[in-house]
Amino acid sequence: MIGDFRYVTPLYTKGQAADLIGVPRQSFRNWAVGYAYKRMDGVIVAAEPLVTTAGSHGPTVPFVGFAEAYMLAAFRSAKVPMQRIRPAVRWLEEHIGLGQALASERLMTDGAEVLWDFKEYTDDPAEREAIDGLVVVRSGQQVFRPVVRDYLQRVTYQDGWMRMIHLPGYERVEVTVDPWINGGQPTVARRGIRVADVLSRARAGEDWRDIADDYDLQLNEVEALLSQAA
Repeated sequence: MIGDFRYVTPLYTKGQAADLIGVPRQSFRNWAVGYAYKRMDGVIVAAEPLVTTAGSHGPTVPFVGFAEAYMLAAFRSAKVPMQRIRPAVRWLEEHIGLGQALASERLMTDGAEVLWDFKEYTDDPAEREAIDGLVVVRSGQQVFRPVVRDYLQRVTYQDGWMRMIHLPGYERVEVTVDPWINGGQPTVARRGIRVADVLSRARAGEDWRDIADDYDLQLNEVEALLSQAA
């Protein structure tokens, strides 16, 4: 499935993808293109990209890249510094055997154990501490901490890869992205309606009740979409 055009065709700009998963745009850009800078002592600090992108203009983030960024956002929400996450992600890719391990179902089934192995492997105390921020041992098994597990529970997999993501940030209405539905654009899950269609009509001045009636939505769902977009 990962070779399906719907996974690898660019769907989002970097800014759109950042907004959808709720991370700063500059952070997303750093994940997508990497960065390099020179410290005051003359040492060059560089980091390679962590998110799959394609092209240089317009939409550049395919769904598989969006899925990778979604999991990086989960790690970020655990307050783990990204510079400590980078070597752990590379370890995941190597030991899960997939170049896009963050988008794989194996992250959910095997990821915590693989990351725990990385903790035992690395001699860097900061990297070991980073893994402690992501993984905990319970009943003799390595499991992701609740903040990361909550992100994973919002994901639906198919054929071993992320297929649908329930977007964080929408508390009163369920909004998903799925490359098979509405071209991966945010969609009201219950009705299959693009969020953008609801917002465009509301911003054009149409009565919210008319919009709700036309799309068979609850009025509070329309209100929630508008509140989130504000």
